[in-house]
Amino acid sequence: MYIKYSIWFAIASIVQAGIVLASEKLGLSTLGIVLTPTQFLIHILAGQIFGYLLLFTIRKVKVVKETYAWLSGGIMGVIAWFVLYSFNSSIGKVNVPWTQGLSTILSSLTAYLIFGLIVAYTIKRIEHNKI
Repeated sequence: MYIKYSIWFAIASIVQAGIVLASEKLGLSTLGIVLTPTQFLIHILAGQIFGYLLLFTIRKVKVVKETYAWLSGGIMGVIAWFVLYSFNSSIGKVNVPWTQGLSTILSSLTAYLIFGLIVAYTIKRIEHNKI
């Protein structure tokens, strides 16, 4: 069953990266991202970590499991956005989104919210044996 989670968490990471890269190409974002193959693998790994953190939270916290899985997915997306951009900007890999203007904030935050929602949807579907 965990292979299903990993596949869908990777898909969520790819969708998130695609949104960020598309917004960079369209000039909506000024993060300055350059995605090398190694960075892409690290990105997928980070998506796995955050995905499994959400899975653990949903499984262990009863109120989240029953009622707030979608909200938890959105919150996890925002946490991932903040943590990953804080870390990557501190090592000089990207510009800090919250200093780059509203369009950069909205496009990058939207990508991470979508990541969190895909992960939450995946968890709910797998937990109910629908994937």
